[in-house]
Order: sequence, then structure tokens, then C-alpha cells
Amino acid sequence: MTESRIFMRLGLVVLLGILAGCSSVPGIVVDNPNAPQRSWAPDFLDPLLTGPSAQAEQAALEEVDGQASPRIIPVTPELLREQALGRQALDQAVSGLMGGNQPAAYRIGPQDVLNVLVWDHPELSNPMGNFQDIQSMGRLVREDGTIFFPYAGVVQVAGKTVEEIRLDLERKLMPFIQSPQVDVRVVGFRSKKVYVTGEVDKPGIVPVTDVPMTIMDAINMAGGFDKERADQRTAYLTRNGERRALDILALYSGSQGNLLLQDGDVLYVPNNTQNKVFILGEVEKQQAVLMDQGRLTLADALAGAEGMNLSTADTRGIYVIRAVPSLTADGSPGPVQANIYQLDLHDAAALVLADGFQLQPRDLVYVSSSGLVRWNRVIQQILPTITTLFQTDRLFFNR
Repeated sequence: MTESRIFMRLGLVVLLGILAGCSSVPGIVVDNPNAPQRSWAPDFLDPLLTGPSAQAEQAALEEVDGQASPRIIPVTPELLREQALGRQALDQAVSGLMGGNQPAAYRIGPQDVLNVLVWDHPELSNPMGNFQDIQSMGRLVREDGTIFFPYAGVVQVAGKTVEEIRLDLERKLMPFIQSPQVDVRVVGFRSKKVYVTGEVDKPGIVPVTDVPMTIMDAINMAGGFDKERADQRTAYLTRNGERRALDILALYSGSQGNLLLQDGDVLYVPNNTQNKVFILGEVEKQQAVLMDQGRLTLADALAGAEGMNLSTADTRGIYVIRAVPSLTADGSPGPVQANIYQLDLHDAAALVLADGFQLQPRDLVYVSSSGLVRWNRVIQQILPTITTLFQTDRLFFNR
């Protein structure tokens, strides 16, 4: 057998091995139409470098239930501005749910305890003398919203402020007392309450008083955050059957200040175990990174993974993969789709964008490998097959 025929046979064996390797490129490949063209590689290597398996999966994804394929969204200054505007709109929606931030006068309700003082008439204010404490001196508001007071009779107090009750009592006492001077105050706040649940030290009921209660007031009255388990950025407020997420840090850093709670509100502080970002691909340490108080930028995540492996990473392909829930026509939960954000770090100035891109819980950060690295990994996979075929060829044809 001539040498030319031997080389042709070996070339055919190598080509078959390459074609076999094309069907299973190792690693994860993102089919990115925005990726720059590679001019260093011959055309016949394009299937290896772009990932035919990823392209096939992409086409299959487009055919499943008629869903659109994941979008590749470049990370640009305009995108960061849109995200900031989106957070601002969310804050405004929460402010609308809260009904503004103006304190309202406390209105009496059933089970509250009132202390009524009529000056110069201790027999009306404290008929038992100084042997009673202030709670015992008080008058409990009945379930029908009324109290009984001497000479005034049954007085409707529910839904009124202490000033309105004071004027009402003065008017009712005028036929019996000349120029009555009445003072009314609440000595027991029992009718209104908010509920603080979740990862706080003492979850339970917090009474609403005549002092306006803010979100942080309620959390502090419940013992504060559980330092090890609480998500200290996000809380959920349920009011009138509507549930909204609150960015606690944004409430303090923005112009809104802290928002006020109302009777019947339910404030839930979630667990921080869901506040993780997963970092995979060509980084020094693949791991899950916990978000610090619910905040983490892309730059923080890469630094938490000890940086990219610059010998294998494709710095043009830094991806953030984010699940996007969807709803069907009838309002029920639909299939989860994905948005893929791409950051090109080939230019070091883009690190500013990485520091401004805010990640969300359960995001997946993936650093893709370069085309040459994927090519070398294919060769490593098919090299044992080529070696075996070469030895077989020598065994049968070169005895």
C-alpha cells in the first residue's frame, strides 16, 4: 500500500472523528446571533465553534408549544437606565398601594380603653379615688362601639378621634355641668393591629397606636430581623387582599422615606436562602453566591467566584440567564421562559457596566469558553478514537 493511500485513509479517519465530535461539543454553548465573527478559524470549523447541538436545541425550543426562543439582550447603559426606571415604577406602585405616607389621626375602635377626665369633678373622672390605676379607671369600648359615661349616657365613640369624642361629651354634659372641661385620651390600644411574620425574632401581633407606625417600627417591635436567616432587603406587604413586594433599602435611600402601616396589614419577612446567584462556566470557582441584603452586581458575582479564568474564558460572552414567568390567556401560570443578558468584557471599560448591572435572586451567571478552548476539548474527546483507529489500521494493513 502506497504512502499516499495510507495518508488518505488516515485523513478520512480524522475527518470522521471530527464529524463525530461535532455532534457533542463539550460544555454549555449559547447560540448568540450578536457574537462577533471569528476570522482566525477556517470555515469548516464553524460548526464546532458555534455549537450545532445548541443550534438544534434552539430550533427545537422554537417549536415547543409555539414559544419564542430566549432573547439575547446586550448589557448597555440604556439597559441599566431602563432597569432603574423599572425599579422606580415599582416603588411608585407600592406607594400607591400604601395610600401615601401621610399619618392619619387615630380613630377609636372596639376593645380600646379610654380615660375621660372632667376637671373639678373627680367623682366623674375617678369615682374610686386614687386607689385605681389608669387602666382600671378607663372605659372599655364595647363591641357595638359605645361607652357609658355618667350624665352623658351611652356615647358612640367608634370611628371617632379623641377630639371628636371630647367635644361630644362636653355637649352632652352641658345640661348638668356649667362649662364642662373634658379631656379624653386612649390608655389601651386594642382595636387595631398589624401582623409581622416570617424571619423576625418575635413574630406576632403589633398593636397600632396613635403614634404612626412605619415598616421598620413594626419589625423592631417584633424583635428585629433574624440576623442569620432574614432577607433584610425584601419584605411582602398584604393590604386589602393585595400583596406587594417592598424594597426596604430603597425606602430609606429614596425620597419616599419609610412607609406607614395600617390596621390589618400583614408584613412578611422572607428567608434569605432563596437570595442566591449561581456562577458557572469559565471562572476560577463555580459556586452559589448569597446576595448581601438582597443586592449583588454582576461585578460582585464574578469577584465572588475569584474572577474569570482568562486562559479559557471568552470575555465577549458573559451571560446572565434569568427566568421570566408568564401567564396564559386565562391568567394561570404559563411556561417559564428566559431572558439572556450578554456583557462584552473584551473592553475593560465595560467593567463599569458589570458594576451597574443588578442581579436578581436565582439568576445564573455563565462565563462562556473561547472557541479555541472548545475545539481543544473536542480534540481531547475524539483523540482516543483516532488513536484506536490508527492502531487498527496498522494492525490489519501493515503487518
